[in-house]
Amino acid sequence: MFSRRVLEIGPGHNPFAGVTHLLERDIADGRERGGNALIVPTAAKLIVGEATVLPFAAISFDFVYASHVLEHVEDPTAACREIMRVGKAGYIETPSPFLEQGLALRDETSPDHWFHRWFVFSLSPRLLVFEPKSVEEVRKFCSCPDGQFLREFYASLDFSQAQHFFRRSSKTTVFYWKTSFQVEVRDHQVDCRKEGRPCRFAGMRKALIANCNDVLRAGRVRRLPRQFPKSKDVFRKYGQSSLFVR
Repeated sequence: MFSRRVLEIGPGHNPFAGVTHLLERDIADGRERGGNALIVPTAAKLIVGEATVLPFAAISFDFVYASHVLEHVEDPTAACREIMRVGKAGYIETPSPFLEQGLALRDETSPDHWFHRWFVFSLSPRLLVFEPKSVEEVRKFCSCPDGQFLREFYASLDFSQAQHFFRRSSKTTVFYWKTSFQVEVRDHQVDCRKEGRPCRFAGMRKALIANCNDVLRAGRVRRLPRQFPKSKDVFRKYGQSSLFVR
């Protein structure tokens, strides 16, 4: 009977169900997984290594799972190239730019302790984009209406508290791939008006508005403008109406 080979990169304390092989760079101190202990399922094999140089032959796995890993790597191009080299298909998940920027804007932690190096988002079903996350880049917003809307929205509230009003889909970038995908690594935050290339803020706005139209989270979403009344003014200013914030 055919047995699927499934690789998880950076499993941490919550490995993917059905995984057969785990690759982890840090099996000791766990600083980048919140200090949680590494968990290795009985049926899985643990390999110590780097995502940018996977110690496996080409097309070794039927599926490669990488959740909350690529925002950490120094060289995302190399990591993605390796993922495609060893796998036939896979799943990539990272924090969304909406979450990353919102939390980082008022983060008083020293940037030396920022483990997330990238804003990661998808501009098409086969394209994964990386923009640098640094103190300077976190404070930048595209000059387009979407960028300015997000800038004022973040300023209207305490995002570390407000994030709990938002559903998981608005706080994660989810990317499925088969055979291969394209990777674009940018050296700065793109301003679509000045550069003629898509910025990340259109997707961030869509994620926010979709969340505020979610009937299943109506109770939570209604509490957002009650707790942060200035956010409602920002919605009105930019004509961003929704079912529950308007």
